[in-house]
Amino acid sequence: MEKEHFINIDLIKLLIKNIKIIIATFLIITVMAVIFSLIIPEHYRGQTTILPPLEEDGLSSFASLVSDLPLNALGLGTGPDQTTLFLATLKSRTIMEAVTIEFHLMERYKKKNMEETVKALRKNVSTHLDDEGTITLSAIAKTSWFPFFNRSKRDEARVLSRDMANFFIEELDEVNRRLKTERASNTRIFIEKRYQENIADLHQAEEALKNYQIQYGTIALPEQTQATIAAAAEIKAQIIAKEVEIGVLQRSVGPTHSELIKAQNELTELEKKYNEFESRQGSLLDHDRDEIEKDLFLPLNDLPDLGLQYVRLYREVVLQETIMEFLLPQYEQAKIQEVKDTPSLQVLDKAVTPIRKHRPKRAILVVFFGFLSLILSSAYVITKPGLLKIYHELKD
Repeated sequence: MEKEHFINIDLIKLLIKNIKIIIATFLIITVMAVIFSLIIPEHYRGQTTILPPLEEDGLSSFASLVSDLPLNALGLGTGPDQTTLFLATLKSRTIMEAVTIEFHLMERYKKKNMEETVKALRKNVSTHLDDEGTITLSAIAKTSWFPFFNRSKRDEARVLSRDMANFFIEELDEVNRRLKTERASNTRIFIEKRYQENIADLHQAEEALKNYQIQYGTIALPEQTQATIAAAAEIKAQIIAKEVEIGVLQRSVGPTHSELIKAQNELTELEKKYNEFESRQGSLLDHDRDEIEKDLFLPLNDLPDLGLQYVRLYREVVLQETIMEFLLPQYEQAKIQEVKDTPSLQVLDKAVTPIRKHRPKRAILVVFFGFLSLILSSAYVITKPGLLKIYHELKD
């Protein structure tokens, strides 16, 4: 313990004896750090924050309308998350190249081609999903060397960082609107084709029912028969609605997308239920008459021949009308979506001209190198006698 005490005293004496060297080294390194911090490029960061849109798109509206159908409790998603799509679009090459061209970044970054420029730009742009669900985009622009002595260079970098951040959002909005218009156009074309088919089918069904009534006269059906027709039409309408939904999804997502697979499974179940319903109608004839009377829906095959023909014609009319009630609002909405040209996102905070630089942190830089100089100079003073002793031993 006493030996360690003497060693510590000797080290302190050695440091005090060479305090001039330590101070001189500290001052030289610190001054060099100050000079270095003044001549290296300064980086300025422009930030903007956006909110994803809250409006429903074409796919989500399918969920709201289909859910209104009786015997239907389907949960339809809205496809890929809108925030995820925004983040992916902001990082896309399309937007990166648009920003590069707009601000002449190939010349600013001194790159030979677009590929290298885009890579350099991606290093200066970052996106962050905040806890509140907002998206923050940051764009960094740097000055050339010796910025401290040239105010115009700093002002140029400040303005550039602001303009780049805002331009990213403008391009995101433009790309998103174009994609939404293309999706709406594809949806409108598909629904329009099915709507025209429905008009023709409804006209044909109405004509067939009218001709039948003219030939045989109107047949008064029991209320239970009416309920049977309505129930069958509702189930069939759900099947048609699901087929339309699947058709739209097939034009919007891939064949392995979870929403498409889910919709196909639901269509299979609906068709199964419809087939079971039809089978039940026929199987009821094999039961006792008392059991039939307890059932709400009468068997279709148990109706008189003429009445059965009328039921089928009337059911087809009801079915086509139900399908039209579903398709018509979808068709009108698709036409509106196709021509709508409103902003697709909400800007919460536009980027403003930054006042303070993002980096370098001059104070931290100077303190770090000053502290490092103290450590290195003290280590040199402490190890110098031993190094000299080794040197002389090797020399001898």
